[in-house]
Amino acid sequence: MQKCSLCGGRVVNGRCEECGMPIPPEHTYTLRGESAHYHRVNGEDVLHRVRPTGSRPKVDDYDEEERTAHVHESGTDRHNAPRPVVRTARRAGIRTAKRTGTAAWSLITAALFLLLPALYLLLQRSTVTPVPESEEQVTEAYSNAYDDLRGTVPAAGADWDGSLTAGLYTVGQDLPEGTYTIQCAEGNTSIDLHIVSDEYGVEIYEDLSSNGYDAIDSERDDVSLPAGTVLFLSGNGTLYFHSSNAQVDALPTETAPNPLVGDAAYTLSGSDESLYLLVGEDIEPGVYDVTCTAGTGYFSFVLPMENTRTMYCSAWLYGDPDYVDTLRHITLTEDTEVTLSNYSDMDFTVTLTPSETVYVHE
Repeated sequence: MQKCSLCGGRVVNGRCEECGMPIPPEHTYTLRGESAHYHRVNGEDVLHRVRPTGSRPKVDDYDEEERTAHVHESGTDRHNAPRPVVRTARRAGIRTAKRTGTAAWSLITAALFLLLPALYLLLQRSTVTPVPESEEQVTEAYSNAYDDLRGTVPAAGADWDGSLTAGLYTVGQDLPEGTYTIQCAEGNTSIDLHIVSDEYGVEIYEDLSSNGYDAIDSERDDVSLPAGTVLFLSGNGTLYFHSSNAQVDALPTETAPNPLVGDAAYTLSGSDESLYLLVGEDIEPGVYDVTCTAGTGYFSFVLPMENTRTMYCSAWLYGDPDYVDTLRHITLTEDTEVTLSNYSDMDFTVTLTPSETVYVHE
């Protein structure tokens, strides 16, 4: 009885009863001088070949010992036993088909492995801006970020020097319009500087640090800041600003006391993740100094701009009995959403204190 070569099931009419796999019929043959017959063994038909007794024919150039070494375990001498031509041809055809299919898949797989890296590089080149490699290229890339602002500031002006800590500042109000050199004013400084000129459609992020902090460098030169540009500084330390063409005559000279009175403190417990506050409902609109008195987390808000754009401001704040982070001159307008996010297992407390003065506008 023929059995399935895949699952061992019984083959009936050329198909396995168990898995349904088509099975070609077995070919039987006898060698020269052999006789064959079937008999039942354990309920199955088994082919039994009978070979005549006597001496085997000699093989040229082999003695008896060498010839015996080339006889298969089944007793068939591979040098003398002829093979049926039909059976050999059919097997050769089947094997060739399998090898041809295998070779085709191998070629396809190899082609894919060769083509995929090339396609990846093409996509990467088409979607990713090349990263400058040399120091000169890095400097040029940062320099080009200010191209849209160059020529927007009058060439003539006065010298002006000032220092700014973390907070929100407006050019033409907190510092004069001009072209600046900006650098870390002291050691152990790490400041993220976010610059937005809504009028000219420019938004720039800078990272300035000194004395061991990991950043690109500690200075930016030839930074044009036209009137109306907004600067948001976050981090620790102080940035020093110097300009030789500052428009100091255009700075407002009058300030007024902040109409806001009283502090507002908000605390997130260690199990709270975020707190959302709406200006006009939870917080009174105005200008605040924001201080972290305990814990660690983020303070963020969105500042509306004139040309229907917004400026997203976010700062990491830390506070304990010996040190506190403070953001100066944070302007919170009506309907602005303020978010406090706790990033520690302890209470995160943020206090909003009215800034000392506000500018008077006509």
